Amino acid sequence: MLRSMARSLVRAALAALAALAALGLLGACTTTARINDVYMALDGQGDRKRSVFYTDTKEVHCVVEMGVGRAGTTVEAVLRQIQSYDFRADRFQDTNRVVANAEASPQPAAGIQKLDVTMSPVGPDGEDAAGSPFPPGRFKCEAYLDGALEQEATFNIDFPPCPQASVRTATLCYGFYKKELSCPKYGLSSSDPATCTCRAASGWECQK
Repeated sequence: MLRSMARSLVRAALAALAALAALGLLGACTTTARINDVYMALDGQGDRKRSVFYTDTKEVHCVVEMGVGRAGTTVEAVLRQIQSYDFRADRFQDTNRVVANAEASPQPAAGIQKLDVTMSPVGPDGEDAAGSPFPPGRFKCEAYLDGALEQEATFNIDFPPCPQASVRTATLCYGFYKKELSCPKYGLSSSDPATCTCRAASGWECQK
């Protein structure tokens, strides 16, 4: 009888310890923070993922996916250019430039949260230059959690092929395309022999 009661007490104590351990693990799971993924996209939600963009792209976004279960977490995304194009020398060269960043301290929540940092064209003095070409080169988006680098995504911005539609004489081309590039006047897929050449000073110069 006494032995049976002792065994029952031991089992009850072990069950209680197991329950406390489970509660401890559960608490640990809900008080953590982590970076799940980082990637590039054409939109802030990350629906149109890309690793290659073009100088005439409308939007370039880095999306950081994270799980946050504790308050006070700091998440930062940094867009860094690691290779630039020298238009005068007509070649790429190594560099190290921060071109955009975003920081957030999201509230604890279940499921995946997202941080979006948008890259925009800028002028020579750092001013906004919406509508200008993106700089060609190689880039990476770095995702930091509480100051520590967790993940990164590398991407390229390339010159696009010749325009798909007809080219209009004297319209801007240099920067979007390489200087002296020759393209079909009536679109890339046209068979008409007329061509246009991208001039640095005067834009597209087309045959009549």
